Amino acid sequence: MSTSNRLTARLLMTTVLAGAAAGLFATPAAMAQGAAASVAETNEDDQVLFEADSVMREYDDGPIVAEGDVRAYFGERYLRADRLIYNPLTDIVVAEGNVSITDAKMETAFAGRVELSGDLRDGIAENFSALLEDNARLAADSAVREQGARTRLNRAVYTSCNVCNKDGEPQTPTWRIKALRVTRDEERKVLRFHHAFLEIAGVPIIYAPYLQTPDPSVERQSGFLPPDIGASSRLGFNIELPYYLAISNSQDATFFPKYTAKDGVLWQAEWRRRGENGYHVISGGVIDAPNDTTTPTPFTETTPGVRWHLFGRGHRDFGDDWRVSYDFERVSDKEYLRQYDVERRGDLRQELDRSRTNQLRSNVRVAWNHGGSHLTFDTYLFQGLRTQQNALAMMEQGIGRIDDSRTTPYVLPLIDFRHDFNSKVAGGAVTARANIASLYRTQGIDSQRFTTSLEWDRDIITRGGHRFNLFAKARADIFSYQDLNEGTEVCFSGDAPCAIDFPGFTDGDTTDITARFAPTVGLEWSYPLARDFHGAQIIIEPRVQLIASPTGLNDDDIINEDSQSIEFDYAGLFDFNKATGYDAFEDGQRMNVGVTASAEMLNGFRVEGSIGQQIRLQETDAFNDSSGLGEKSSDIVGSFDIAYKSRVGLENRFRIDNNSGDVQRAESRAYYRGKRVRAGVSYVRLNEENIANNLVKREELTANARFKLTRHWSVGAGWRLDLDSDQTIQQNFSVGYEDECSMFGLTYRRDRTRTRNVEPDNAILLTFTLKSLVN
Repeated sequence: MSTSNRLTARLLMTTVLAGAAAGLFATPAAMAQGAAASVAETNEDDQVLFEADSVMREYDDGPIVAEGDVRAYFGERYLRADRLIYNPLTDIVVAEGNVSITDAKMETAFAGRVELSGDLRDGIAENFSALLEDNARLAADSAVREQGARTRLNRAVYTSCNVCNKDGEPQTPTWRIKALRVTRDEERKVLRFHHAFLEIAGVPIIYAPYLQTPDPSVERQSGFLPPDIGASSRLGFNIELPYYLAISNSQDATFFPKYTAKDGVLWQAEWRRRGENGYHVISGGVIDAPNDTTTPTPFTETTPGVRWHLFGRGHRDFGDDWRVSYDFERVSDKEYLRQYDVERRGDLRQELDRSRTNQLRSNVRVAWNHGGSHLTFDTYLFQGLRTQQNALAMMEQGIGRIDDSRTTPYVLPLIDFRHDFNSKVAGGAVTARANIASLYRTQGIDSQRFTTSLEWDRDIITRGGHRFNLFAKARADIFSYQDLNEGTEVCFSGDAPCAIDFPGFTDGDTTDITARFAPTVGLEWSYPLARDFHGAQIIIEPRVQLIASPTGLNDDDIINEDSQSIEFDYAGLFDFNKATGYDAFEDGQRMNVGVTASAEMLNGFRVEGSIGQQIRLQETDAFNDSSGLGEKSSDIVGSFDIAYKSRVGLENRFRIDNNSGDVQRAESRAYYRGKRVRAGVSYVRLNEENIANNLVKREELTANARFKLTRHWSVGAGWRLDLDSDQTIQQNFSVGYEDECSMFGLTYRRDRTRTRNVEPDNAILLTFTLKSLVN
């Protein structure tokens, strides 16, 4: 057929399916002229464009028959067939032979024969099948489409798995649902199955008289999520069955009760809300567990019958300048999280999982930002998780502490202000700061601190590439203390309670006020050098920092509560004040010296390293003896990394004792990422002994690996070993299967940690997901 004839057919069907009069079909010329008029007068979205190899009509009011590579376009819908018959009197289109219909969402339906309304919205199909979003497929003996919104199917099959292999040959899908009747409701975005069987690898597993799942096109909808099934020595058989509730476009919730054979049901839920001005997430759980019959000691607490947890995070913006935010976490008792394996998940997940640390923290903040000014009001509430078992592990170090709610401080308020001046002074940026902190205890020392400072900082880069940084800071602190006789911790030595002495105060003192002025000036020089050497890019940067402050700025009458813990490494070597808070201040005259170097080859091989040290004119009392700082020569810190592309690498961080040469801190990690194998080994050695922060000597080795046995099957293992005591801390072994439509996992975990009430645990966990059944 010629191009002009196909064009005539296109115009002919455009007119007919748009509702033009039958009198336009007298001659080919009249057909073309009438079609052109119809296109001009009809809304473009209501037109049906049509192409075929041949078009015929026996009489004026008779049906139009198109044959040969028939194509029809109505708005955003597209039909193809071998033969098409259109009757303008009934407005019915009959398509036969290799029929396919594609809609605006690129979902395609296939059939051997269909009867459709003129706009291709409603109809009846035989030997029906459909390719939906997310690779989902529907097939049925027959299908009836109603009002362009519902499709009813008889003797149907549904799956999101591939039904053909890579060679195009039929294969049994991993899973499928067979049902006598299926209704796809596009208005309510659901699929309804009546008298359905779930088959796994062709074997019927579960029968359900009625089953409803979200439509593949919907992003989220209420319904049950895949369960987590397990068994452990702590909880016995347990199963967590989540239910997702889509409340509105801006909020939803998940209920995930966890049944345990030994302790009953842990009722859990999470609510989420997002809007233009902020978001909120609140999660909690409660269980009425068996009462603890253990007799408490002066340093232990009984386990309550009703145990619970509550986590939350969110913020609300008020205009462009104000924000109120919160982040809280509280539990009923110290062993609850470990007992029921509770952690923050989803939007509440933290880079540092506090459920695995010795302290929970709750915070409420009001922040104001405008121009160069920044103001925050914070309140903090802490909950200690250290039990007697943790403290007993420290007794060999001398004195131990446990957490007691009476002596755990809360901060109300913590106010921080910073203003960056727009104009420069002597070529440098000027910043003014102020900080106020108030700590209170139910039983223990209360304290207040006020700090104010003025900072100046200037960078100078010479034409030769030398970088100089000049800085100066003037800082003043005022400290006030009450109830000095009550101390800050509950402690014990052996089995007897004890008191913590503060050498800066005399016996009988209950209150004290002290002040400190701490000016600092400094100069830093660095000189980055880069060179290409036989295809390798080499960069070396030496760095020297000179700092001067008065000495004796850490008197005994200043109680250090916010600067007790410091992790000294190369990343913090050039902080002019390495104290983590305000109570301690790095005083004296000192020099920080270091050098970094890197080499990157064209083949992807990369080497990086750094090493440095602090040299002092006098010692300082700002740091704990175990930190590696404070003496005239600090410990040596550095790093050394080797990597080949992103496949294999070795990373090292170290701190070496300056006097003995012993490794005080080491963190090493080796990894390999291949197509079939992914593995990693990490080693941690910590010689620090900081009783106040519950730090004891530790040496651990952790290894994990995953091997891809086939395209879909993989196995994995993990091992965590305490090298100091030569004991295994945790082991896990897993088997997993994943393809385009499903995921299955079986994990065995062995946890050897023990506390007063929580025994070592052996657990098995089964997880599975059938994709497209969960949105």
